[in-house]
Amino acid sequence: MNSRISTLGDATSSPLSRRQFLQTTSSAAALGVVAAPFVASRSVLGANERLGVGFIGVGGRGRYHLDVVLGMINQGESLEVVGISDTYGPRKRAATEHAKAKAYANYHELLADPAIDVVLIATPDRLHVPQAIDAIRAGKDVYCEKPMGHWSQFALSRQFYQETVKLKRVVQIGNQGNSNVAWKQVRDLIQKGAIGRPQHVQAGYYRYGDWGERMPIADPNAKPGPDCDWEGFLGDAPKVPFTVDRFFSWRKYLDYAGGPCTDLFPHVLTPFISLLGLKFPSLAVASGGIFKYDTYDREVPDTFNMCVDYPQKLSIVLVCTLANEFPTDPAIRGDEGTITMQGPAFEGGFDSVTFIPRKGEKTVIPGSKPNTTLLHWQNFLHCVRTREKPVSDVEFGLYVQAAMNMSMLAFLNKKVATFDTDKLDIVL
Repeated sequence: MNSRISTLGDATSSPLSRRQFLQTTSSAAALGVVAAPFVASRSVLGANERLGVGFIGVGGRGRYHLDVVLGMINQGESLEVVGISDTYGPRKRAATEHAKAKAYANYHELLADPAIDVVLIATPDRLHVPQAIDAIRAGKDVYCEKPMGHWSQFALSRQFYQETVKLKRVVQIGNQGNSNVAWKQVRDLIQKGAIGRPQHVQAGYYRYGDWGERMPIADPNAKPGPDCDWEGFLGDAPKVPFTVDRFFSWRKYLDYAGGPCTDLFPHVLTPFISLLGLKFPSLAVASGGIFKYDTYDREVPDTFNMCVDYPQKLSIVLVCTLANEFPTDPAIRGDEGTITMQGPAFEGGFDSVTFIPRKGEKTVIPGSKPNTTLLHWQNFLHCVRTREKPVSDVEFGLYVQAAMNMSMLAFLNKKVATFDTDKLDIVL
């Protein structure tokens, strides 16, 4: 019997990125979205008025975002790093000293500060959507790192989408590939009909090593307390006893992460969903497992393969192994030709694009690899000031999240996942 999966996410509340509100009124009404009150931070900002930025989570990725913003400030961007929150005290103090900013006991205190206009969320996957919902309810605009939510939280991610529409907030999801103009070359070829109708996409993520999941233990003697907020780290995850492995190497565990599917594949899948104009998948299947790194308490797979079908009669096949770094060129196959990318960094771009028509000579076009995180921030801040729709708004983030969640649930349950477009639900 099919089971509807919308109940997997905890039904707290969720927001959606503002896509020029008048343009979304009809779809919002269909979803039952109505106006709702929210706590305003500051009034509409002028083009040159300084924006206050808060950071929730300053581990590896969050600290990189902090440095990007500080670099923008040094280049004259009208920003101020107001404050920082993190569940690990030493990491928080190091970041606040680096940025000369204020430290908050928890993210709720940060969100209560009216001097903060926008927040960056770079915490473990399970915390993204709950914290983002709290942020938009507090009147903040949000840059939320990928994945938008945990693999078990699709209902909550959908709610995030709906509440963002209601509250008219600007939300940018950290699918940085949407800020990479290099992919425009590929989109232009497809829109000009160079390969006919696209029908098959093939790509992969290859790495030798489990360092992405077996993260460093900053303090082997750490214990829950003021400097180690275990309850804050858990959020709505199962209440289990504290271990330093779970706190610091959280990507090993299914309670907090999903392995290649939700950690690596958002980088790979995002550009294709964007340039092909895809929305919700119709079907997903997946396979894989822990085929190499089985000598410790790892729970997430190190090998993962997924196939996602879309209503446009198009399949996307993604494969991953962490046991071998030998790459293959991503390819988009149409009924009249093929496009491949060489030296891909996915969100970061690629070295070249090769167009291979069914008849005629192939053409190689130079690519580019810009700093997409910087471009993503610039787009986000522009939209915060103009109230325009960001390039990776929460609606687009929900499309990506649906494919990820469907594939992960199919893998864990050994079933085929489908999507109910009327109710925006995953069905097994």
